[in-house]
Amino acid sequence: MNLRTVFVLIVGIISISLSAVFIRMCSDMPSLSIAVFRLTIASLILISIAFFKKVKLKSIEKKDLLLMVLGGFFLAFHLVSWITSLKFTSVANSVALVTTNPIFVGLFSVLLLKNKLEKEIVIGIVLSVLGSFLISRGYSGASIETTNHVLGDMLAVLGAIFASGYILIGSIVRERIETFEYILVIYTITSVILIIITLFASFTFMKGQNIFTGFSVKSYLFVFLLAVVSQLLGHTSFNYVLKFLKPDFVAIIILGEPIGASIFAYLIFGETVSLVQLVGMAFIFLAVIIASKKGGRIEEVVD
Repeated sequence: MNLRTVFVLIVGIISISLSAVFIRMCSDMPSLSIAVFRLTIASLILISIAFFKKVKLKSIEKKDLLLMVLGGFFLAFHLVSWITSLKFTSVANSVALVTTNPIFVGLFSVLLLKNKLEKEIVIGIVLSVLGSFLISRGYSGASIETTNHVLGDMLAVLGAIFASGYILIGSIVRERIETFEYILVIYTITSVILIIITLFASFTFMKGQNIFTGFSVKSYLFVFLLAVVSQLLGHTSFNYVLKFLKPDFVAIIILGEPIGASIFAYLIFGETVSLVQLVGMAFIFLAVIIASKKGGRIEEVVD
């Protein structure tokens, strides 16, 4: 990897790691509403930029557009599955299971894309998933009493599978489409899907809850930061590097988020970092170092 790619990855990790802080600050806003605002605000900003720069999307082929629609569904249902899982299972279980996506990315890369998994990538996948599991188990007081944890665990696994599909779609489409065009289309598609899902939820199991209005100024401020920092900077950084790095390696890199989130939680909220979490962080760092030896797929060029 060259210095530009390393810098983009560092920006991406820091940006998505802040998402936990921003979400916690939106204390009076339902999780689905947070997801909708996150993608909708990001999409509106991109649409505004595209309008003033007179960006044309005519060069996008039909097959790539269909793939991006599918990727939008994957991203939307990843968010919905993971958020809903937190209603039924513990935070520790949910985090541990939803961050198994490197396993599915590696599996799908072999089965669908016919990619060969190098041993360094396999070792990285194992270490990163184990590290993420240890970090999630290191949280104190994170579990909840539930009688339906199996459903929650299954939803968290579905969240991991959908996230894997989103990453793989990005790795395919980004070979032919520039970063801005890609995020403009896929974030907008995802926001529309999330709005539909949230409206449906508001008329069924969220009756009586505010969905889009009536929240504190603080919540609107931090959900805006969530859209700009975590989505536009964070997610876009990883969508950028998908053109140059293997999707299974990118999935491993993304697991730096629990590390960053733990550090920010310590600095901002005074949450302690346990020995188990430190061991988990060490595993993820080791996974990145080992997997990076076989993580690239082409030479980086200006996009």
